[in-house]
Amino acid sequence: MIYSDSRYADGTIFTANDSRTNLPRITVYRTFPTAQTKFYYYNWVENDRIDAVANDLLGSPLLWWKIMDYNPEIIDPFDIVVGTTIRIPRD
Repeated sequence: MIYSDSRYADGTIFTANDSRTNLPRITVYRTFPTAQTKFYYYNWVENDRIDAVANDLLGSPLLWWKIMDYNPEIIDPFDIVVGTTIRIPRD
């Protein structure tokens, strides 16, 4: 369920089969702002967690979604491959 105050409320819901399990998976595609923003790169290392990276680099584990917004090509925040370079927002 997507609540009306969710950042995904204006997204397009899409269902596709997971290539690993062949089970249906629901995805929400969001429309991202086109404004120029500043960011820097971070290389994902073993044992990283999205909330811990957000806490260390953005000051709060609750800001993990900002990292995901800057990296729309990452589908699952719990399955980021070691060595992946991600963008971290710079405020």
